[in-house]
Formats: sequence, structure tokens, C-alpha cells
Amino acid sequence: MMNNPTDQDTPEVLEAAEEAQDSSQPVDDSDDIRVTDIVFDCPHCGHNLAIDYRGAGLQINCVACEQPVLVPIPDGMKIDDLDLSAGELLTQLFQTRRMMLKSEQRIAELEETLNSIKMRRTELEKSRMTTLHRCAELVNLCQGVLKLQGDAAANVNRMVALIAEEQQR
Repeated sequence: MMNNPTDQDTPEVLEAAEEAQDSSQPVDDSDDIRVTDIVFDCPHCGHNLAIDYRGAGLQINCVACEQPVLVPIPDGMKIDDLDLSAGELLTQLFQTRRMMLKSEQRIAELEETLNSIKMRRTELEKSRMTTLHRCAELVNLCQGVLKLQGDAAANVNRMVALIAEEQQR
């Protein structure tokens, strides 16, 4: 499902919208509906929908008809109720920065591993080419041995024939 965020939406609102969008579902799955979900009908097709409370006031697409639907705001709830305090925002910012630093470190590790694998692959390809050339040389030598063996067998047969002729005289 897709929400329709505006340019003035904050990252927190967008994150809440994505989480709410992910939890949008038909009401038929009543085992999965939580107390905090907003349950409503699509105004276009009448399909029952349930979405996390953080989706209140957002525009989503109906899972049945895919038409845009405005998620209702429950009675007694204000959109401001979903806003985070400055302290919570600062905590999220610090957590995000820590996660970003860890991700950047992991990326550096993976790039190092990738470079190591590429170097090893190059070495293995060189080794493979050397092995293929040696195998080709061995095939040529074996073919030479078979030819010499055939020549030797022909010479032995001629010698046997000469000996047989000499014995008949």
C-alpha cells in the first residue's frame, strides 16, 4: 500500500506512515487486529480495513480496490497526539547516527572482503589458465606417445614378418 506524504511531513511522520501502511490489512484476519488499530470501511468498495493508529489521517490505497482512502482519525484523538517530544526526537537522532556509523563500518568491512575475494578470484583464474595450458601440453605429449607406440607396433610387426620370411627360406 502507498501513502501520500506531503513535503512538510517529518521523517518521523513518514516512518510512522510506513509502519502504519505495513500494518494495513483486511478485517477478515481478526486474530491480527490489535486494540490500537483503526478499523474502517473503504468508501469506494466497502472493504473492511484495519490499520495501526499511527496511520490516522494518512492517505493509503485500499487493499481490495487500490483506490486512495483517507484513514479516519478516531474520536478523541488528535494528530498532534502522534508527535514526539524533543527528547524523543533527539534520542531517535542519536540512535539513527549510531546505526548509521555501524552501517558505514560494516560497509567498509564488506568492501574490504569484496576486494580480497576479487584478488583471490584473479589469482585462481591465473592458476586455472596455467593448469589448462599444462593439460593441453600433457594431451599433446600423450598423443605423441600414442603415435610413437603405434609406430613401434608397426615396426615390430614388420620385424616379425621379416623374421617369418627368413625362416621360410
